[in-house]
Amino acid sequence: MEENAPLEREDAQLIEVRTAAIPHVVPTLRTIVADIAMRQDFDLDAVEDLRMAVDEACSMLLPSAADGKLTCVFSWLEGRIEVTVSVVSDRAEHGDETGLSWQLLTALATSARRTVTPANGRYLSRVQLVRESEAASS
Repeated sequence: MEENAPLEREDAQLIEVRTAAIPHVVPTLRTIVADIAMRQDFDLDAVEDLRMAVDEACSMLLPSAADGKLTCVFSWLEGRIEVTVSVVSDRAEHGDETGLSWQLLTALATSARRTVTPANGRYLSRVQLVRESEAASS
């Protein structure tokens, strides 16, 4: 099965969380991304945006988790945080990129994309988002 890809650079920091695909774990994932963002000196608005973006990404994927597992990879380097949330699904559905959840997610992140790839007779459904700090982009 294809693995989640962290930042391209070898010196990026990385945390990978594999957990049950249940709503009760989402607050923990939100807390992890907020802690990373605060340690990277993101402003408070960006920290909250990242918390909400992780929440939206998880909410989009949880219903399609066929094996009951969710993986979330956080990688960061120099004012840039990347989060990849993924589940194994029985369907190749890409999701509705015109819906409110997707619009909210893309407004909260610097960039976001959703992909579905075949994986051992099932599908790996991912949401990848990037958030850059204001200080890093100026």
